[in-house]
Amino acid sequence: MNKILQITAALILFIFIVIGCSASTGSRYETKSNGKEINDEEKQEMIVEDFDITPYKTEIDIEEVPSDSHVLPDDVWYEYSDTVSTSSKIVAGTTDGYRVQVISSDNMDEANQVRAEIYFNTKNKEVYITFEPPFYKVKAGDFTAHSEANDFKFKLNQLGYPEARVIQETVNIFE
Repeated sequence: MNKILQITAALILFIFIVIGCSASTGSRYETKSNGKEINDEEKQEMIVEDFDITPYKTEIDIEEVPSDSHVLPDDVWYEYSDTVSTSSKIVAGTTDGYRVQVISSDNMDEANQVRAEIYFNTKNKEVYITFEPPFYKVKAGDFTAHSEANDFKFKLNQLGYPEARVIQETVNIFE
């Protein structure tokens, strides 16, 4: 008899806990005002928008660059130059060609280090870093012939860059 009483008490306690922990959602989402329901149109009338965004708008002034000029002002990109290489050559145009992709890394410091090594260890001074999320890609050369790009890839393989490969890309033509 004592065991039946214990089991009954445990069962009643369990039911009390389960029912006591549940929440009723019926009254939570109903909106009543003086006993009547409020429809969507009345809700929209009650909402007052008092936030003014105009003080937070900023105006950006961009200098006009002549369309016939291929050289951008020096202050447009900090430490990055797409049109003029560091050897002060002027870009005459672009064409389809080949570059040698040396590495693809998610570490910007590693990409800059490899760029500097290639720049100083080869006669090819056109070394680029492009960011294609999430990777920084170090690419070297502006070759119009696939054989020239392959020769340069072979040289980079000999210098210790076994991942170097030739890729097709738009390259710069210098004056």
